[in-house]
Amino acid sequence: MKKNTSSVVRWMAFLALFGVVLSVYSLLHKEGFTSGAVCNLNDTFNCDVVNQGPYSDLFGIPVALMGIIGYGLIMTASLLKVKQQEDKGITTFLVLASLGGFGFALYLSGIEAFVLQTWCIVCLGSQTVMTAIMILALVNYRNEKNV
Repeated sequence: MKKNTSSVVRWMAFLALFGVVLSVYSLLHKEGFTSGAVCNLNDTFNCDVVNQGPYSDLFGIPVALMGIIGYGLIMTASLLKVKQQEDKGITTFLVLASLGGFGFALYLSGIEAFVLQTWCIVCLGSQTVMTAIMILALVNYRNEKNV
């Protein structure tokens, strides 16, 4: 793996760690362990509406917990890729996981925009992180393909 590719994968791991942190905060907020005062700005930006509403669980599982697991898997795979640079399977996993995460983030953004008509600042941060991870995963895939 070229140095450029290695730095891309390291950035993915760092961003995934940040995604875990955002998701942990979101889960703690949902479960009542922390206040949402940081991101309850007004009727348009209100984490309580998003994070405690009917769309904050999917099949009984908190969306924030899904975020912790998803980001954790991406972070683990990214760190493995740094150690096992020639493993194309990890690259494929990173692309598929990031595309899946991005698609799920789009779904959640649609709910915020069109159903709840309220935005969660922490969720927007997580969606931005997932978008960046997806872009980096695709850049890494392209870099490996061109080697």
